[in-house]
Amino acid sequence: MPERAQDYAPPSEADVEKIVRTALTIRALETKLLDLYAANLLGGTVHTCVGQEFCAAALYDYLRPGVDAVFSNHRGHGHFVAYGGDLAAFLAELLGREGALCGGRGGSQHLHEGRFFSTGIQGGLVPVAVGFAWALKRREPGAITVAHLGDGTLGEGAVYEALTFAALLEVPLLFVLENNGYAQSTDTTTTTPGDLLQRIAGFGIEVDRTTDTDWPALHAHLGAVVSRVRSGKPFFQIIDTRRLMAHSKGDDTRSSETIARLWKEDPLQQLIEADRPTRESYKQAGAEIDTLVEEILARPALRFDQGAAVFPATEGIDRTSLSLSSDAAPASEHRTIAECLNRELRTIMNESSDVLLIGEDLLDPYGGAFKVARGLSTAFPDRVFSTPIAEAGIVGTAGGLALAGLRPIAEIMFSDFATLAADQIINHLAKFFYMWGGRTKCPVTVRLVSGGGRGYGPTHSQSLETLFCGVPGLRVLALSQRHQAGALLRAAVLDDGPVIFVEHKSLYTRVPEPQPPLDMEAVPLACNPGDFPPLHYHTDHQAADATVVSYGFAGTWAEEAMRVLCLEEELSFDYFILTQLWPLRVEHIAASVEQTKRLIVVEESVPTYGVGAAVVSSVVQAGAGRTR
Repeated sequence: MPERAQDYAPPSEADVEKIVRTALTIRALETKLLDLYAANLLGGTVHTCVGQEFCAAALYDYLRPGVDAVFSNHRGHGHFVAYGGDLAAFLAELLGREGALCGGRGGSQHLHEGRFFSTGIQGGLVPVAVGFAWALKRREPGAITVAHLGDGTLGEGAVYEALTFAALLEVPLLFVLENNGYAQSTDTTTTTPGDLLQRIAGFGIEVDRTTDTDWPALHAHLGAVVSRVRSGKPFFQIIDTRRLMAHSKGDDTRSSETIARLWKEDPLQQLIEADRPTRESYKQAGAEIDTLVEEILARPALRFDQGAAVFPATEGIDRTSLSLSSDAAPASEHRTIAECLNRELRTIMNESSDVLLIGEDLLDPYGGAFKVARGLSTAFPDRVFSTPIAEAGIVGTAGGLALAGLRPIAEIMFSDFATLAADQIINHLAKFFYMWGGRTKCPVTVRLVSGGGRGYGPTHSQSLETLFCGVPGLRVLALSQRHQAGALLRAAVLDDGPVIFVEHKSLYTRVPEPQPPLDMEAVPLACNPGDFPPLHYHTDHQAADATVVSYGFAGTWAEEAMRVLCLEEELSFDYFILTQLWPLRVEHIAASVEQTKRLIVVEESVPTYGVGAAVVSSVVQAGAGRTR
């Protein structure tokens, strides 16, 4: 543990002036936001850090904006100010004016500038911070990451998965817990059992508890803490503080006596009341904020951009249907699909040190539950992380690596377990690009091992990829026996947005089909930029009797049924194998149905609320005439 604060020199006069000025600016800003909300000039919600200003002001004197990274939370305005964030852009974001920090999409809780990131999901960014810190350890020794959380977040499982990963990876990550005693309206002493210091120390992470009451001592102590983290180890700092205002806006249920006591104990309020120069500085800070607000309110209001991109643009990837079809692979290269995926992973990792593989039981000689990772930990020992059983930690850490510029691949052993990572996938990976104004990329590939047919029972055999269809900012791809497995995986990894890559477990032992089915011909399909077209096969010499759509392993069932109908009933088909399940594009399918008037969808899922239901609904909405 770092030496205590009294062993370090107190802050200089210049340091004191800077710390107090930062704290006063934060308070002036936060109180102004409450005034704006009361005047109906600020909508949504706002969570102020009035009373907690010194937690940020004392720490950020030691951080390097643009080098060190910060992952904040819903109560993060003070962190943003102390980090040196653009106040004009921040206010424009909250007030819905031109020049908004995130284009008006983030609002009060979801901020991003440089290496400052915040969201409103409690504890959600903590595993992401671990991944970013791991990337800094690999690429920028000496840079650190700070993860802010509150005492109310200590019930979130993702926090403990993040602590485990941080300890195992020995990342330069400073956890800062601002302990204000409340989780919204709940006294956290009633919800946090045991000794908190022992709880954190149990992870093998150094931990310390102090207070912001003596803020000069806090400043000195945090200097030692930051220095320790820069040496390459995680540290957990608890700072006892107070929340003077409501959780959000005016929803304070605490007694007036409690609130009055907290105001009396507040070190910044004591300083304002006791020191005239500080009072004058506070008035000046308030006047500067007022002037800035007036300037922002005079700007034109933001207009909602209904066509704003939810995916980053990805250039230079061959996504044509023919290039992704197994027909395109030379016959001599056909191996099992598991072997094809393994070979492509090895090739990609050889080509780029930015690619890492994260998941459970990946180390040799096991090489993953389905052996797709076999040999990779031996070839790339520092880029294959075989994790604890912690799906949220796996995906969140991958998200942090991706925000830092790497291209991680996260393996979820069974898609059934993806429910444990759903928050990271839906509320984080999928949201980052759009929520933060289109100024980030999060190229994570989540390999989802899906489907049944192997006798694993109800909790290891579901096709839960449908849970992620319909989530803006997420792309869901499905591998089939007719796809060139390596080419599709490569395209997913090179995509600049998050991709769910669905691998049906019954495909692993099969060999990709080298020829089109049923004497059909492959039809090249165009697609929108960034999308992945379906594979399309038809019989050239006769009109099709029906349009058949499938994906994944269900394609083998569809083809067997078509084969029987071709032989026994002399029927012909227009056959589509979906590559991209979401966003769902059906223009080619709808055009086919317009001719055949019959649509058959084959999938391994429930008959409603699945991909098949979405295909049928979308084709009907596309106006494909009378369809059966």
